Amino acid sequence: MLPRMQPLVLPAEGRRIGLIGKGGSGKSTTAAHLLAHWSDVGVPVVGVDMDKPGDDEPGSLYAWASQVDLGAPVYPAPAHTRLAVEVRRLTPDKGLALVDTGAWERRAGGPHFAVLGAVDLAVLTLQPTDMEMERAGSVLAALDHLESVGAPAPRLVILLTMVNASARSAADTRQALVDLGYTVLRTQIPRSDARDGYAQAFGQTPRLVEGSPMQLLAEELLQEVAR
Repeated sequence: MLPRMQPLVLPAEGRRIGLIGKGGSGKSTTAAHLLAHWSDVGVPVVGVDMDKPGDDEPGSLYAWASQVDLGAPVYPAPAHTRLAVEVRRLTPDKGLALVDTGAWERRAGGPHFAVLGAVDLAVLTLQPTDMEMERAGSVLAALDHLESVGAPAPRLVILLTMVNASARSAADTRQALVDLGYTVLRTQIPRSDARDGYAQAFGQTPRLVEGSPMQLLAEELLQEVAR
């Protein structure tokens, strides 16, 4: 067990976090590592995979959990019309439910709007490029729409993923988002195609490394969701 993270005491009804963003932005990889890190330090947690039940999509969180122990149970999502009720039911007392999603689609009555209505904190996974900044506009617009019509809307934070440490794009993207008034997490997830890197982690038991980006992210998100 890693010694660094000191889990906060969450409310009795728990909290819900949703990972949203385009396909290939690292949502499922991030979700698997978060489940493992939180479970390792005693945070009660479950995962909910928004891939359609029955899908055996390579890289999905549910498929990953069927191959190795992620430290927490992962459930296939119910019909999105029942998502909010089911996620609340599955949320452990004083714990977390982490909802992983497929590639973002903005469709009235669709599954992603159901996720936004079911969670307390939405984490937008974003690669720091001009193209991905442009594509993220539909996610941000969806949240603005929910707020404008008085519908339940989660607080939003942005996680920079697949970051090239030698490029300036992450710093420039972070500053642009902060200037627009968005909360960008301190932690960022590096791109690594090495054999032991995050890009190659699917189907393997997540490595719990002290001081790693995933551990730091687990700590930071606990602070954010407890606010």
